Amino acid sequence: MKAKEIFPTHLYGESFIDFDSNYIEKLLASIELLRRGDINGRAISNYNFGWQSQNMPTEEGVFKNLLKKIEQEAFLFCESIENFSFINVKMDSLWANINYENDINWPHKHGGDISGVYYLDVNENCGDLSLSTFNYSENIPLQKHLRSKYNKLIKPENKKLILFDSDCVHAVLKNFSGKPRISLSFNLKIHA
Repeated sequence: MKAKEIFPTHLYGESFIDFDSNYIEKLLASIELLRRGDINGRAISNYNFGWQSQNMPTEEGVFKNLLKKIEQEAFLFCESIENFSFINVKMDSLWANINYENDINWPHKHGGDISGVYYLDVNENCGDLSLSTFNYSENIPLQKHLRSKYNKLIKPENKKLILFDSDCVHAVLKNFSGKPRISLSFNLKIHA
């Protein structure tokens, strides 16, 4: 008898969205203005670590061009799923993250249908993104094996876009770079 893995539980994809350096600088400057205006930010997956903005406007302003590109990539992501029907994909929420040295983001899930991150200013050893699942038991050797097999570590790179289903448990590992790790996180809704 041959063992077959069944019930894959999550999807992810990655690509690059290449904007010119002037636009990236405008995005970074806008995030810095938000941080200065709300120095404490909000504490969710970054509780006791780093800074996270409140949700930002998604219909207008400096982030609009980026949001359109993310929605286009999310459309292609959904289109690539065999036998999946949908009409469009729209941005639901967007926020900024700054992880300073030794900061992390605790394992968590998002709302929406698709979640993701766009890396604006990252460096070597600034904290990989870990995609995982809680659908496996650590107490059962075969399930522990499957969980470790399907855990995905993604190295941040400037201008890289990561998309994954919103039910996927994810975390950001410790920032050892000595420099801030600046990214935008978001949730998208699929309209069928």
